[in-house]
Amino acid sequence: MMNFTSLLHKPTDYSSTLWRESEAMGGVRYAIHRVSLSQRIELSKSVRALTLDHEFLKAGDAADQLAASTAELLARKLYLEWGLAEIQGLTIDGQPATAELLAEKGPERLSDEIVTAIQAELGLSEKEIKNF
Repeated sequence: MMNFTSLLHKPTDYSSTLWRESEAMGGVRYAIHRVSLSQRIELSKSVRALTLDHEFLKAGDAADQLAASTAELLARKLYLEWGLAEIQGLTIDGQPATAELLAEKGPERLSDEIVTAIQAELGLSEKEIKNF
């Protein structure tokens, strides 16, 4: 008689967030969203409206370049508000930090670090990141 051993597989537990320790600010850690297909579609639609004219405006006069810079900053804010799930170890003016509060009043170097992490999680190429 043959014995067959059953390979019982442990279920995989997928977390939709990814925690990171901040390099910009000691004692701060943050969670960013991992992107799903539906989220990628929605985010792409939102960012597209902000970035359609970005390259065109960058080549224009000073007013066009200012508009391009504003579009770039708005896209970065969108990434921050979309991608930051939680932040720990930071209060801003006595309030627990949130994505909105971080964008409004928080340290820009921390915002930049988080946006870069979000863009990396989205799998954006270096060229795509430079276009924002």
